[in-house]
Amino acid sequence: MLRRLVPLLAIAAGCGPVLPDPDAPGARVLRERCVGCHRLSTPASMTLAMWKVQIARMREEFARRGMPWLAPDEERALVDYLAAHAGGS
Repeated sequence: MLRRLVPLLAIAAGCGPVLPDPDAPGARVLRERCVGCHRLSTPASMTLAMWKVQIARMREEFARRGMPWLAPDEERALVDYLAAHAGGS
């Protein structure tokens, strides 16, 4: 049974979205800080304006829950990354 399950898990793991410039600091923030609660979304799935609304909503949600928000350098890296790879209008 395990022999059949391992290839399926490997296939499933490779089916998620692929991030552009995956080694960029902002991509790391997206993977390490956002994916803990959300599925991975590619930057092109929203415009930069839409991403900024989502970031503001998450900052408020973190505050409401008493959770620490991103460090300033993490937030800047995330916004810069999303700006570079966001979808068009």
